[in-house]
Amino acid sequence: MADESRVEEILVRRTALRSRRGLWSTMWDDLARVQLPRRLGFVTQTSEGDRKTEDIFDGTPMQAARALANALGAMLRPEGEKWHRIRAVEDIDEASDEASEWFADTDERMRDAFENPKSRMRQALGEADADLIVLGTAVVFTGEGDRNLLFQTLHLKDALPFFGESGNPEGMLRDKRFTIRQAVSRFGREKLSESIKQQIENKKWDDYVNFVHAVLPRDEGRKEANLARNLPWADLWIELDEKKLLTSGGFHEFPFAVPRWDTSAGEEYGRSPGMIALPDSETAQAMQSTLLVAGQRAADPPLAVPDDSTFDAPNTYPGGLVYYDIESARAVGRMPIVPLETGGNIPLTRDMQHDIREQIWNAFFRNILRLPVGGPQMTATEILARKEEFIREIGPVFGRLETDYTAPIVERSFNIMLRAGALAPIPEVLQGRGVRFEYQSPIKRLRQQVEAAAARAWAEEMIFLGELKPEALDLINVDALGRFSAEAAGLPHNIVNGTDEVERLRQERAAAQAAAAEAEQLAAGVDTASTVTNMPGVKEALEGVAT
Repeated sequence: MADESRVEEILVRRTALRSRRGLWSTMWDDLARVQLPRRLGFVTQTSEGDRKTEDIFDGTPMQAARALANALGAMLRPEGEKWHRIRAVEDIDEASDEASEWFADTDERMRDAFENPKSRMRQALGEADADLIVLGTAVVFTGEGDRNLLFQTLHLKDALPFFGESGNPEGMLRDKRFTIRQAVSRFGREKLSESIKQQIENKKWDDYVNFVHAVLPRDEGRKEANLARNLPWADLWIELDEKKLLTSGGFHEFPFAVPRWDTSAGEEYGRSPGMIALPDSETAQAMQSTLLVAGQRAADPPLAVPDDSTFDAPNTYPGGLVYYDIESARAVGRMPIVPLETGGNIPLTRDMQHDIREQIWNAFFRNILRLPVGGPQMTATEILARKEEFIREIGPVFGRLETDYTAPIVERSFNIMLRAGALAPIPEVLQGRGVRFEYQSPIKRLRQQVEAAAARAWAEEMIFLGELKPEALDLINVDALGRFSAEAAGLPHNIVNGTDEVERLRQERAAAQAAAAEAEQLAAGVDTASTVTNMPGVKEALEGVAT
């Protein structure tokens, strides 16, 4: 289907998608109001620069959501560590020097590209982490900047992903507003509609215009196509009000990652820890509001004043004077003006508030993510048990996020860099072979470390058995054990010698040992000959033979 003929279909689909997620938008707005105010706008109308925290009395939900979002980013993309590794899909000798060096070089180049400030990866994925924790769904765009990668996180109110039967995203519709000045810079004046051109004539450069960005699969698209409009994914920009197609480009891969924290059968969008914490988050706001009123009443209580005992309204400000009738005071035996006791129980309210706050923190996994402090020191067994609990609680989430979040971003980035010539030439041993990525996280690292510890314990047991029966040592593949331990520890490739280097070192060692043995044998032969020659009668016999 020609791209021009898809405009009406796209706009009809946009309307249907917006209508279908109406209840989601209401809930997302409720979540944003108490946990992530900067994401308001699904239902509530906001303007740039709005405070957006008018309804916040207790910041605990925001703090808890931020803490889990930061922890999520640190676990998926550990600072200062290699969190992705490229591997061959097929079974080849990856420890060969040529393949190992290319893998290490590619990992390093990609890491540099991700850490390039111009890519804005940390900013974009930090936003996406917060969206995941609170809203349950995030949308991240991976593209190309000026000689660098470029990452952007879309506000979910503007993004309309749609999914296939398998649950994977099959396309994206995105609402975008440009000023007329930005639209001219992006699309060119000649492509815009007559109505916008009229606004240009009227010098309304800063008026906003609505556009739709559609990324859809092309039935006849080809990855090897030379023209962008023939690539597998259509990249279309439409002027919304005039239903006018402005540009028709393409992508080699779907450029968006759409991770979801958790999913329920029959639902397209994700569920989140923020949704679990939402009732308590709203309760916390009501409780803090009530507690503020109670505290103000306790600190500045209302006054009980007889209507005939004062000459004027009491002046309760600091240093104020209150004039009262002395005869009335004598009649009642006390000052006629007294604080009004309201009977509020602030300590009880504080206890209830503490319980609600703990429930909010636990909904955001603080009880799992943090080891207890302030108590007796934990034993290694207790720490291991806490880590196992952490794996049970968080582990399933990481599998989904690795598939839907980390993998699409890394694989798309690799393909962009490969096409741009930003990677070293592929070595011959890898020519025509596919590659895959492995992702490191504290959970995976913990599992590998446990397995490595078990392997070392087994090897020690084999060494013990070898004292009884030396043949038992033949079970140990020492090279494999050493490489597995290095991988579990996350060591760089250049610390561990490849198979080629190991083979060279062993050949040199064997040659040196053979030469030493030969020299020893030669020296032993010389000593033997000298000994025989010096034996009584041998020397004379040899001299007689010589004459």
